[in-house]
Amino acid sequence: MSALIVVGTLIAGGIATEPAALAANRMVVVNGEPTFILGLYEHPKSDLRLQEAVKAGFNLIHCPPDTAALDRVGRLGARAWINTGYALDLSEDTEKRKAALREMVARFSPHPALLVWEGPDEALWNCWYGTMQALDPELRAMREEAARDRGLASIRETAMLYFETGQWKRWEEWRKRFWDQAGKPVPVPSARMDTAEERATRMGRGFTEGCRFLRALDPARFIWLNHAPRNSVRAMREHNRAVDMAGCDIYPIPANLRVGHSDLPNTSPSSVGEYTDRMREGAPGKACAMVLQGFGWRDLQESVTEAEMEIGIGRRPTLKEQRFMAWDAIVHGANAILYWGTAYLKEPESDEAKAFWKDLLTVVREVADHARFIAAPTVTPAARVRVEEHYASNDGTGVRAMLKKVGDEYLLIVVNENGCGVTFTVSGLPAALDGRSLERIGGGDGPTVGGRAFTDGIRGYDVSLYKPRGR
Repeated sequence: MSALIVVGTLIAGGIATEPAALAANRMVVVNGEPTFILGLYEHPKSDLRLQEAVKAGFNLIHCPPDTAALDRVGRLGARAWINTGYALDLSEDTEKRKAALREMVARFSPHPALLVWEGPDEALWNCWYGTMQALDPELRAMREEAARDRGLASIRETAMLYFETGQWKRWEEWRKRFWDQAGKPVPVPSARMDTAEERATRMGRGFTEGCRFLRALDPARFIWLNHAPRNSVRAMREHNRAVDMAGCDIYPIPANLRVGHSDLPNTSPSSVGEYTDRMREGAPGKACAMVLQGFGWRDLQESVTEAEMEIGIGRRPTLKEQRFMAWDAIVHGANAILYWGTAYLKEPESDEAKAFWKDLLTVVREVADHARFIAAPTVTPAARVRVEEHYASNDGTGVRAMLKKVGDEYLLIVVNENGCGVTFTVSGLPAALDGRSLERIGGGDGPTVGGRAFTDGIRGYDVSLYKPRGR
């Protein structure tokens, strides 16, 4: 077994056993084994749906703070997580929040199914975005006031210039000047963008204190924070300082104007990999947990026009896109992937929703079937990949390869982050693979390794999994 980083003590049947740990490659260790986590945010009401999820390979299921929910998951052999909410932030209401953590631990820590405590969702982002949302009614009111009073129009114009350029202190000055001139109090005085960074820093320190307090109460469980696909690496490091696992949710399908979930220059499906890199940078030494898209954006809309449906706005990811995003996160170093949104599918009994759920289970099953390889250390030195000359804007890049070994068996994962199909060459493979033909899993015969290299082709935003055939 690889070296372990001890973080606590696992509980089995209420009895402390082996220390809980992260493996050297940051995989969560469960029952003494490095484990790739496959998580489901939905806690299915239907026993059949829960059974389908666990059978496909989901090994971590979200549970509300309820012992019966933990029992349901535990009976199927899966593990569970519970969200602590803002009780984990001890920067304010400290004694009240400590009491809430004590109560949660007292009620649920003895349960053998519980594996993870999760902090509040997207808390860092909401220091900023929550303030933006609170300001929306005031911005509308300013526009209406300025339309009635020309004397206010120029003040509003200057105030909005500072707002739109992110000059928050100057915005606050002109915001107050506007409402003073209007003879009215500032409508939402607590919504202060100029204090968002300070509040985020204070919350990050609160999470550090909260994690240490929670770990002292329950050293058996891992602590996880999920972020939005936003914020600086510096700020994320402040929030992630004392957690065991961190990452973000990223839902880039489809890449059209309605979504915009990625604010990186890359808004394509391969933004999943870029955010995985960013989350690992924002949580050095921690497990990386990426939350992927288990829904279509139109599932969250009250209504959808025929025109929007015609051009695919808000559609659900296809099987190919789901598969690509899962393996793209993995080749970028994710230690866990979890799915959000399946509980919000519109018309869940429709053929379309059932087909989407079936596709998702297909992807999870494929990942779970290879989880022992994913959880193993990556073979070093890493294989090299070169893309052949192509009509696209490509300089030999965009295809990533990750080689895993368990015993004498190998798995080579190849992911094409280019939107077009390309020919590529993988080189620097172990000498033990020379002369061996490769099976392309799910795709028939593959190439033969020669000179510790092989050449093959792959479609755009696609994945190839290779295993060497016997000698």
